Amino acid sequence: MKRKIFSAVLALAIIIIACASGCTDMSNRNPVVTFTLDPDASSHIGGTFVIELFPDKAPNSVNYFINLVIEGYYNKFNVSQVHEDAMVVFGDPWYKGGNNRVIKGEFADNGFTQNDVDFVRGTVGLALDEGDPDSNYGDFFIILDDSAKDSMNGKFCAIGRVTEGLEILDEISRLQTTSSLKYQPYASVRTLTATVELKGRVYPTAETLERKNKPGYWDE
Repeated sequence: MKRKIFSAVLALAIIIIACASGCTDMSNRNPVVTFTLDPDASSHIGGTFVIELFPDKAPNSVNYFINLVIEGYYNKFNVSQVHEDAMVVFGDPWYKGGNNRVIKGEFADNGFTQNDVDFVRGTVGLALDEGDPDSNYGDFFIILDDSAKDSMNGKFCAIGRVTEGLEILDEISRLQTTSSLKYQPYASVRTLTATVELKGRVYPTAETLERKNKPGYWDE
């Protein structure tokens, strides 16, 4: 009996020591995306920011975002708009990436009631072609002011929230803009890489549609 008790205590001690020296905290299994910024861009803004994705709130949208990260779509991806202390938009307004796929918008005004994430500071949302709720194509924005929820809740798809690096996004939002293109930063900001940690889970390929509007490249 004593030998059995000793063995059980020893096994428990080994488990405790192993966890103390490197067990992964699996209490939050949401995927995490890390964006690294390029300090050699003309703005010279480097560093990283981290986004926790919410697959329970916008499942197909999160699948789509993960698919694009894995494909490298967000590597060398530019900031296309800045709104001082309010919002930063990462995008491909001239269709250089040539992404022909879109997804249906998972938000309340489009009949999707599962997504109840508020557009407050740190919330990450997907951009739309104007007037088309089923045109989420990969451009994304990050909210920096809690007041955005008053006008944006239910009208755009929220996919996650920034958990690290908001101060860098604040800095980006305050960049000087060009006189010819409203809200476009005068100095460029771009990513180097985007990587995703799936925490042992598998996310399927998103259900997509063909993009109708291809601005910049196709417009005459």
